[in-house]
Amino acid sequence: MTAIMHLGVLCMVLLAVTVSAKNVPSVVRGKQINDVSIVHDIQNFARSHPGTKIIPMKKEESMGRTQSVRYTLGGRVSGDSLVAQGTDTFSYAAPNDLNLQLSYPENGTGAIVTFVELVAIQNNNLGNAYVVSGGIGQRSISIIIEAQETDYFSYKAQYFGID
Repeated sequence: MTAIMHLGVLCMVLLAVTVSAKNVPSVVRGKQINDVSIVHDIQNFARSHPGTKIIPMKKEESMGRTQSVRYTLGGRVSGDSLVAQGTDTFSYAAPNDLNLQLSYPENGTGAIVTFVELVAIQNNNLGNAYVVSGGIGQRSISIIIEAQETDYFSYKAQYFGID
């Protein structure tokens, strides 16, 4: 199978999993992970959080009827494991701009973050993801995901770390 066919199958699987898991909190190692905040404007967010350093995540796009956009930060290391994951789906009657803030851990102290992968499925590839606090090598991370002009948006976030 070609890489495009593999990606198409992956998108369909992620879409099916995401749609079936809509608004269902994820649980990893006994901790509920479903901390999502709406962020209306990344620049206003930065102004209202002085000292925040906004770091863009690496973005990879697929081509097709729906767009799969993969954002990554860091890299897998020996001994790390999946420490949290979350999914959600948003649908709108008309194209909309969407900005979400995802945070790990929801509360308490998390594992040392080594790698983060966000896969978004949307109508187009317009958008970005930024780390706004914490990050690789730290015990927390907060990310803002933006998607513009879409009437459908679904994401799956996976956080890997070392306890």
